[in-house]
Order: sequence, then C-alpha cells, then structure tokens
Amino acid sequence: MSDDIFTFVDIPIRNVTKERAVTLIQSHLEDDRCNEIHFVNAHCINVAVKDDQYRSILADAAAVFPDGTGIRKAGDALGHPIVDNVNGTDLFPMICDMCKKSGKTIYLLGGKPSIAGKCAKWVEDNIGSSVIGGCHDGYFTAEEAVDVIDDINAASCDILLVGMGVPSQEKWIHEHLDSLEVSVAMGVGGLFDYYSGTIPRAPLLMRKMGIEWVWRLMMEPRRMWRRYIIGNALFLLRLKQIQREQKKDRTTA
Repeated sequence: MSDDIFTFVDIPIRNVTKERAVTLIQSHLEDDRCNEIHFVNAHCINVAVKDDQYRSILADAAAVFPDGTGIRKAGDALGHPIVDNVNGTDLFPMICDMCKKSGKTIYLLGGKPSIAGKCAKWVEDNIGSSVIGGCHDGYFTAEEAVDVIDDINAASCDILLVGMGVPSQEKWIHEHLDSLEVSVAMGVGGLFDYYSGTIPRAPLLMRKMGIEWVWRLMMEPRRMWRRYIIGNALFLLRLKQIQREQKKDRTTA
C-alpha cells in the first residue's frame, strides 16, 4: 500500500507514522546521491507561501513530514487526518537507534559553538553507541563552507542533520547538494538545542495535547511571539481560504 500524500500550498506532505518515516529514511541510505528530507509545520507553510525558492525545495524533496498541530488541522480540513506528529525532535532518537542497528552514522551541523557536540554526547550516553560521526557549529561564512563540506565528506557519514532554522537550513542543503557525500540530508531546526540541554522541551502532557508551541512561546516570548501569535492566525486564515476555494470548485464542477 502506498503512503497517503496530500498537497498543501504546492507541498506534498507524507502522512505517515514515525516508524514509517524512519523506514523511508533508511530506504535512501544506500543511494549514491544526496536525498533531501524535511519537516513542515505552520511556520514553515507561512514562510513557503512568501518564499518561492523554499517552497520549490520542499516540493522537490524526497519526503516532507507533517510536524505540529497546524499541519494536523490542515490534514483534517483537507480530508487527510494526520496519523502521527512526525517532528524531528521525536524522530531523532529513533533515527539514532536505526543507525546503531544498521551501522550507519550521522553528522550534526548547526547551532552555536559546542551545542552540536553536547547533542552528540547525549547520543553517546543514551543510545549506547557512537553513531555520531562528526559535528560542526553553524557559525561559518560562505567562504568557509567549502572546508565544512570537506569535513562532512571526510567523516563518511550517511545522514546529515542541519540545524540552521527555516528556511536557511533547507536552502543550504539544496545549494550544496551536489557536493555533499551523504545519502540523506535533513533540516532539523532547533533539535540540537533540545538534546544539548540548552532549551528544555515541553512537558509530555503539553506535547500530547498539541500545544508544545505554547511552551516555546513561554520560553522565548520575545523571539517567538510573532511566529506563534501572528503566524498561527495567518496560517488558520490561509487554511480557511483554501477550504472556501475547494468548496467553490466542488460547487462549480
């Protein structure tokens, strides 16, 4: 049976469980070329609507997974109830465990100095195997990118996780796609901050209730208020508009 894929603002979103997402990632690990795999939440959609390049990158990716309450609402509204919240933070330990079992390795790129290293230490302590083949912070110039890519390739890793924020991380991956000698490259946002212990994650109850965004707003109100207060409202208005357009199309068909 093929996966359920629904299109939202020209982006095909793969409606799968976390376990299926890991299987899909693993299926690309023997490929000779680099496959882009990304996540989208309500904020990503808001950015994609205004940024043609970013939207095109997502549209052409090997897979895009649904992350968060906003995408769940979109799935419900468009007749594709979301089966799982496939976010990078929850998926990370599962990917690490898959790599441990299959002998694959991961390179971590992004975050402030030392953050990726602390994330790698978390993997070593909690997965029980050194599946992190290398890491580098995200503070480097365009000129220094060549050296960073050389370091990634020298590590001979299978998966590259890039935490530079949306849409910078996706654009960086896409720009250097032909130079990266990994099978899978993924944009993971602030994932390293969570696993390095820099930013605490929302309590499990809030995550289950689909209000993890409230926790993030509480933790960083000055940085996040525009994304969540204004951004969420814009996302819901956009979703309503798409619903009205679809209803109109059905009526006139």
